[in-house]
Amino acid sequence: MKRLNVLVVEDEDLARERLARLVRARADFDVVAVCRNCEEAADAVAAQRVDLALLDIQMPGIDGIGFSRMLAASRDPAPSVIFVTAYRHYACTAFEIDAADYLLKPFDSARLHRALDLAQRRLQEREALSLVERVQAALTGTLESVAAPVEAKPGLGRFVVREHGRFLIVRFDDVRWIEADGRDCILHCTKTGHRIDGPFADVARRVAGEGFVQVNRSALVRIDAVASFEEMFKGNLVAVLRGGGEVPVSRRFRSQVMQRLAG
Repeated sequence: MKRLNVLVVEDEDLARERLARLVRARADFDVVAVCRNCEEAADAVAAQRVDLALLDIQMPGIDGIGFSRMLAASRDPAPSVIFVTAYRHYACTAFEIDAADYLLKPFDSARLHRALDLAQRRLQEREALSLVERVQAALTGTLESVAAPVEAKPGLGRFVVREHGRFLIVRFDDVRWIEADGRDCILHCTKTGHRIDGPFADVARRVAGEGFVQVNRSALVRIDAVASFEEMFKGNLVAVLRGGGEVPVSRRFRSQVMQRLAG
């Protein structure tokens, strides 16, 4: 497991020393800088890689919230942030800017370690997602060495799915239908399903022109996977899939489904 570089920013001497000591007790974290204010912290970030910042909020000069926004705007990827403060009323703002955790003083060492574990998991997930995106770009990109462009053919698109430490290639034409599930989507294939990151609208744009049609607010079906569209009560439709399964077609999307079938 990669050791994470940690920046501690706290204007109170005793609190700053305690934070650094507790983080140093972890074998999976390196404290690379301990700063009294955000001006010192900015110099530290410019000089070395920082994966995680433990920030007090109320400090002279730039406060922790402002410094976190500066990091997000200037670093790619930005360090993950855990806010450490005696004040509750900054919590909403902290999570709006995607803080990993929010520690209220006084806190014990167990609470700090839980926050460190959470930040570590988030950074690992972000790194894994970045790798997936790079693999996906490599698989879907074109080679500059090809002398003449090749006309794109339907069905050549693919998803890269990370499952249990493996990267699976799922072709668009192996997917029967796609379902929104919170912030993720589920690819329903013949024998199994695969969860992928990304909002439904983004996935819908990816498969546009690839033989899929949206049938309700949270579902797309691949037309070639549909055995029939059957009319139900009050004019509603249901898409009956080859091999079993049904997906409802809402009245809002009925006309566009019928246009796709006719076209």
